[in-house]
Amino acid sequence: MTVDDVGREGVRLVSRLSGVASSVPVTTGFVLLGAAVLVGRSLLNVGRKVLEARPRAQEPRRAA
Repeated sequence: MTVDDVGREGVRLVSRLSGVASSVPVTTGFVLLGAAVLVGRSLLNVGRKVLEARPRAQEPRRAA
């Protein structure tokens, strides 16, 4: 193994590590975005059910 081979291996290792280091935040961002969407949809669903379960106010009766 020559000095050039060692240098190439070093460059390959650094490029591979930088690729992994940049893909981890991207993957984490997608996972967090998906979790936020699921939580938001769940909250909207709970709010809808609360509004459906709440009795509606009746209109005041008019005197004849």
